[in-house]
Amino acid sequence: MTLPMPAHARIAERRYEPDGDAASAAVPWAQPARYVLQPGLEVLSDARGGVLVSRKPLSALRLNRSATALLTALQRPRTVAELAGQPGIDLAPAAIVAFLDNLLRRRLVLWQPPIPAVWPTVSIIVPARGRPDATRRCARSLLALDYPADRREIIVVDDASDPPLAPVLADLPVTLLRQDRNIGQSAARNLAASAATGTVLAFTDNDCVVEPGWLRALVPYLADPKVAIVGGRVLAAPAQGAIAAFEAVRSPLDMGASVTEVTPTADVAYLPTCNLLVKRDALLAHAGFDPSLRVGEDVDFIWRVLRGGSRAWYAPAGRVAHDHRVRWRDWLRRRADYGSSEAVLQQRHPEGRRRMPLPATSLLALLATILLPRFGWPGLWPVALAVLLFGLELAEKRGTLRRLAIALPLGSIAAALGREHGAAFYHFSADVTRYYSLPLLPIGLIWPQLLPMAVLVLAAAPLTDYRRSRPPMTRMAFVGLYWLELAAYQVGIWRGCWRWRSLRPLLPRPIWRR
Repeated sequence: MTLPMPAHARIAERRYEPDGDAASAAVPWAQPARYVLQPGLEVLSDARGGVLVSRKPLSALRLNRSATALLTALQRPRTVAELAGQPGIDLAPAAIVAFLDNLLRRRLVLWQPPIPAVWPTVSIIVPARGRPDATRRCARSLLALDYPADRREIIVVDDASDPPLAPVLADLPVTLLRQDRNIGQSAARNLAASAATGTVLAFTDNDCVVEPGWLRALVPYLADPKVAIVGGRVLAAPAQGAIAAFEAVRSPLDMGASVTEVTPTADVAYLPTCNLLVKRDALLAHAGFDPSLRVGEDVDFIWRVLRGGSRAWYAPAGRVAHDHRVRWRDWLRRRADYGSSEAVLQQRHPEGRRRMPLPATSLLALLATILLPRFGWPGLWPVALAVLLFGLELAEKRGTLRRLAIALPLGSIAAALGREHGAAFYHFSADVTRYYSLPLLPIGLIWPQLLPMAVLVLAAAPLTDYRRSRPPMTRMAFVGLYWLELAAYQVGIWRGCWRWRSLRPLLPRPIWRR
């Protein structure tokens, strides 16, 4: 899957060179790790070395000769050993590994993890409270995994279900840990982890059904000594109704279709525990999940592990189907619960502070919607300034491309720049809608001159998402559910701010962009 370079990236004429000082241990595998250049990237060679070009978004990176040879070779998947033997690459394997790791962090290459010669032992942990039929379906899907049966165990924690879950699991080869008092999902997971025998702990929930290749798709990522956590994609189980159709394309548990590293400030900042693999040693070293958190415990745990120096990956090939909440009350309550966790998470993890994009050009255009009704045509001066800024940026990019000997029509450059500005405004709209829509609409009604701006900001993100996802519902129904979902989320945010006496979720770090 494509992992695009950041939408705000600009063309930069700078040199990028491999680092020859790092080392990496060689480990035998049934199939070694492979690397491949991101789709959509192009390597253009020249007398100075070469240029790495992305057209969506438009970006270019100057390369030295070794980097040019290496990236040219990566137009198809190759191992480090194969790269070391390519003409023009005069680097030791350890230096190639270090360079490729740098490219991974910049999302310029994809990593295909090694396949282990011997699969590690995996303990699959399922916290369960009620839902006996769903629990049995989950357990049966785990027993059908395409993974060596002697290398896995299944542990179900019956967290004070009434009636107990033992009768529906009695004929299945699973370990059942019964709790007479409800201890919560975090404590249940920790309990099972302390009893587990596997070197890898795999977590899912009893309202999930895993695909047969779930473990085989995710376990290889943990072969890297630096990687302690990996998670896969959470898809919607088949269900009827408007909320089910909305959740199928807008679930906060679905992190998308692109492989990426997980960091607090990345597009994928956390992984849900219904599809999560952790090295057992890493979980025990960080005291597991915090039982005091009923929501947000997965984010807290992952960020604690990352703070300790380990890494985490999201790999959508490891998939589970989740029974989303499709009743109105349950759905809205859950969204509010998610929002309520932000305050405590940002108190504990300042590195996860929200960043809010502020696209200057788009904001100038929005300012004109306020000034025009009051001042008439003179109120359009912000639009003129926005056009001027766009023109200056267009000239700058065109000049940089010419210096890099990349010939593109002016119209193509302008279209690419327009897409970047559109993406920046989309992210601004999504951020405002998520955190400030409830106060913004009443303000627009009190001061009518602000209403056109408020409508534009609050409509841009949901309309864009509707066009991308094409759910089986009308546009207005989708936008209404979008606003309703985020209204519930904001109520949760305010509840969390009151409980934890913190306004951190509402005070982001502004990031100015053109």
